[in-house]
Amino acid sequence: MTIDCIILAAGAATRFGSCKLIADYQGQPLIRSAIDAANALMPERIIIVTGASHEQLIAHKGLTNYRAPVNASGIEFAYCDDWQLGMGHSLAHGVKQLDNDKPVLVLLGDQPRITADDLKRLYRLWKTNPSQIICASFADTLGVPAIFPASFKTHLRLCAGDRGAKQLLFNFAQQVVAVQMPSAGFDIDTPADLQRELALL
Repeated sequence: MTIDCIILAAGAATRFGSCKLIADYQGQPLIRSAIDAANALMPERIIIVTGASHEQLIAHKGLTNYRAPVNASGIEFAYCDDWQLGMGHSLAHGVKQLDNDKPVLVLLGDQPRITADDLKRLYRLWKTNPSQIICASFADTLGVPAIFPASFKTHLRLCAGDRGAKQLLFNFAQQVVAVQMPSAGFDIDTPADLQRELALL
């Protein structure tokens, strides 16, 4: 079965000082790392949930000119009016765009260390456990990337405030299978983070 993908990209990035998701990362906007990794699973839809930087994201040529794999419908942008209320609202808004029976992969737009291989490991485990939530385990916690079966969409649509996917992982702990993924423990919060990461490449 194919899956859909939601990339959360609605925050204000106040610590970065500008739209970090279009900051240059090896010649492409930072968020393209998440998009490219997700495309390794050949999702039917990739929805980027936008908010504070909606106009910058939809106008950026590195995204508007992006060519998705032939079996995908390409990138879609979904503006969340209530983005400022927290990641939970953005996640719920993204899932509301997916009125189908497909599982959904949830990603953040600012985790460039997440690779296609990381997501393939999640996907392979989900294929053998299709009724379970498959998520990343890192730094003594659980989080995204995560694949949620379609049966959990009702719960995802009720997320609000800062209570996002992580809260569901703990609420439904008996139905969660975790994959060790140290790369999920890193995200870009400041320009210094980005420069340090680029220096390591």
